[in-house]
Amino acid sequence: MSWQRYIKEVLTCIILASGALDPFIGPDFVFENTLKPSYIGVDANTVNGTSPLVIKLAIISRVDAFERRQAIRESVLDGVPQEDVTLEYKFFVGRVPLPLKNHSVSVSRQKAHDEETRRIMRRIDRENEVYGDVLVVEDVEDIPERVAEKRFAALKWANDTPKEMYDYAMTMDSDTFCRFSTLARRMRYDPMYVGLRPREDNILIGRMSEHRLYWENTVTDNSRHANRNTNGNGKKDVEEDRWMTGPSYPYPIGIGYMLSSHLTATMLSADPELPHHIHYPYDDVMIGSWVAGLKILHDSSATFYPKPSKSSDISGSMHLPPYLPYQVNTTVVDDKIGWHDYKRRGLVAHAVGWETVCVHRLLPEEMKKFRKMKEVRMEWDY
Repeated sequence: MSWQRYIKEVLTCIILASGALDPFIGPDFVFENTLKPSYIGVDANTVNGTSPLVIKLAIISRVDAFERRQAIRESVLDGVPQEDVTLEYKFFVGRVPLPLKNHSVSVSRQKAHDEETRRIMRRIDRENEVYGDVLVVEDVEDIPERVAEKRFAALKWANDTPKEMYDYAMTMDSDTFCRFSTLARRMRYDPMYVGLRPREDNILIGRMSEHRLYWENTVTDNSRHANRNTNGNGKKDVEEDRWMTGPSYPYPIGIGYMLSSHLTATMLSADPELPHHIHYPYDDVMIGSWVAGLKILHDSSATFYPKPSKSSDISGSMHLPPYLPYQVNTTVVDDKIGWHDYKRRGLVAHAVGWETVCVHRLLPEEMKKFRKMKEVRMEWDY
């Protein structure tokens, strides 16, 4: 056993013994109860390293989430050490939602909606005058049903840069706090990351769960431009790609995820495009289904079953056409220690410690306080 692996196992045992990995009991922070890795808290120039990690970061945000965006700018993005990370980022928002079609809307209510739309867009214009970091996906309404399309737009934005010029396309939610310097150093030294070649290999990184849903691209982008209708229950009715169940696979839970530049380019080479008209809360499941589909859809023995429907004329098992003419294998890294929910706020919640890189479900004020903690702010103070 290598000394790195030994140290890793010792640290894990200490964390487990402290109750830190329990979602509900134990302390919120375990900095004082665990050993600090040697690569944290020292000047980047003294760490045996390589070139900075190059990340294209997309932050999925609601169009009116001004406070959250500012909290991330001030608490996460401001002053990331360039010796560790070269970061290019954008907040991805949709356009202000339209009123529901065929829904009774008074003239005064319509006028109020139009004024609110103009107010929001004026504020976004001012944001971009100062920061230039908000990308409005004009053909996607900013509603939960279409979050997956914002994720797909984010991948396209990342892929505008040749894969040889960056390492990872990273996407995270606007309530995720990321310690980018710790992330970069963890990826250099932690055994689960050592040896990965993001510009040459297909890699998916995050905190994984499992699912069995697959989709087929049956909805065109243009068909979703019209106003939404309401269904019989008065809910928003937005078209969705056809889905079915198949072999289980890992997918990255909503905290965030990283796709190697090579995998990003591979995915976006598919023609027709990968299915991305997928309703919340399956927008993160979609990522895992793509990765799995690139391999499994070439397996003639894999069985898929359609979504049950009274009007469906499909019965029994079915076969999905492959996304690409060749099979693609992907290395999936499930980082349970580094990526997690905040204590008592999710099924993958545990205490924040030295090796936490992305912690999910934080409020804006909590992000600001977290940045000021002495154990956390040191990576911005090198």
